[in-house]
Amino acid sequence: MKKILASILLISLLQSCGRESLEEINTDPNSFYTATPGSVLTYAQKQLADYVSTPDVNVNNLRLTMQYWQTTTYQDESRYNFSTRNVSNQVWNRLYIRVFKNLDQTRKLVLAYQPTAAEAGTWEKTKKNQLAIIDLQQVYAFQILVDTYGDIPYTQAGDVDVNPLPKYDSGKDVYASLITRAKASIANLDTSGTSFGPTGANSADKIYGGNVAKWKKFGNSLLLKLGISIADSDPVLAKSTVEAAILGGVFTSKADDCVLTYLSTSPNFSALYTSLVASNRNDYVVGKTIVDKMNAGNDVRRDVYFQKNVHYLAGSVTEVSGNTVTFTPASTAPAAAPQVGDNVYVMPNTLVGTIASISGNSFTLNGYNAGSIVKDNDLGFGFFYKGGTIGASSSFNSNSRVGSFAYAATTPGILLNYTEVAYYLAEASARWGIAGSPAANYATAINASFSQWNKSAAEAAAYLLANPYDATNWKKSIGEQAWLAMYDQPIQSWTFYRRLDFPVLAPALSAVSESNNKVPVRLRYPVTEQSTNPTNYAAGSAAIGGDFLYTKIFWDKN
Repeated sequence: MKKILASILLISLLQSCGRESLEEINTDPNSFYTATPGSVLTYAQKQLADYVSTPDVNVNNLRLTMQYWQTTTYQDESRYNFSTRNVSNQVWNRLYIRVFKNLDQTRKLVLAYQPTAAEAGTWEKTKKNQLAIIDLQQVYAFQILVDTYGDIPYTQAGDVDVNPLPKYDSGKDVYASLITRAKASIANLDTSGTSFGPTGANSADKIYGGNVAKWKKFGNSLLLKLGISIADSDPVLAKSTVEAAILGGVFTSKADDCVLTYLSTSPNFSALYTSLVASNRNDYVVGKTIVDKMNAGNDVRRDVYFQKNVHYLAGSVTEVSGNTVTFTPASTAPAAAPQVGDNVYVMPNTLVGTIASISGNSFTLNGYNAGSIVKDNDLGFGFFYKGGTIGASSSFNSNSRVGSFAYAATTPGILLNYTEVAYYLAEASARWGIAGSPAANYATAINASFSQWNKSAAEAAAYLLANPYDATNWKKSIGEQAWLAMYDQPIQSWTFYRRLDFPVLAPALSAVSESNNKVPVRLRYPVTEQSTNPTNYAAGSAAIGGDFLYTKIFWDKN
């Protein structure tokens, strides 16, 4: 990751003027594109990781859509108003330009590269590996585009000089092509050769450090994801694709995870850190939907997903006599009275004891440390997890905040991980009886999620006892558990939700009328497409059944 900054500075010419329309992708070939393949690859990887992990409401609102988080300041995006900040434009440009076009330029630079005398003997094998790695990342990005919009520019999207106004290809055809491309790239990966060297931390490849074997596992896991996605729309192709992926070798542990780990210094810290810390804003609390679900099941992942908050501000201390405290209730305190057994805190979060008995506005403490409460201290009772209602105004101080992992500069951006793959395998076995027992794969997936969040095998086992696999409604079992597991992977979670129709999510309060009072199942095409590519935009919109938030992607059949 040490070279990311240099890469960003080198490539910043693409962003400096803010020109990100498809017509401007190939401008000024003699400046930026004198870069090395590795530097462009680094930039593209960071942009891809940034997109899938950012909570920036201008770019990626799926943490709100999937009801993991709720906003405190702005409610538009929680209510599915994505037009105010042109969210669709941002997603389109990020993926087509910052990711796809830079990967394509990396490919061109690899093809044009003249190896040194020392490299000549192994260059063909190295080049083949590099091209396969580039292509797999393009396949990944194009799948996101289809899953987000439906029909998209694909066959004509690569060269704006030839096709300045690209046609829209059917999502079904794009998927078929992506499956073919993924299989070809996997076959081209030669583990006896190198790729983007040197290997390890100094490699331009910031995901796997140039490790070809890991990219091969990623390729098969991506193929698995492609196959599962079309299980309801093309079950024959889906099953054969999934079987090929499993035979080739998918992820088997979190050591295989496809992630980009950030650095602790600007501009290379995580997209989460950028939005939650570097921007110095308190815009998010956790969502009531997931908090209530996890509270009901006493899910131990809560202490990683969320930060506890004091139940409410109780008031201020008026008198202390031994272990007995008298307080003046706060005018803003809720109607609920403190209870025996509640923790007592000196605000904001200093624990001083638990309530042993209570009478009116006086209570006696267990475990009280003399001097820890004095007159005029502000008190809080309880200390637990509380989420903001989706679409409603939510107080930053009165609700649980996002877990501390999101406030760390180096938290990885997850593209694809073992937990996600384990849930795909559970689904494959439930649908087709392949890859082992559905119940066993379901258990493996839950164990993978608990391990990902550093929870013990014993905790996972206890959770499984309370949440067993239900063969009579496997979509519910897998869908709800995948939703809980994908807390930091909202794009993947959205795909599970649309395919399996679980969990059942109520639409946000005050949802915009264009959502048809439903949780969105796609994004509308960018407004720039309507104005600059109107003929193809109109044809693409008509082909999918209309450019609406509630128009289903071709594979979303239920």
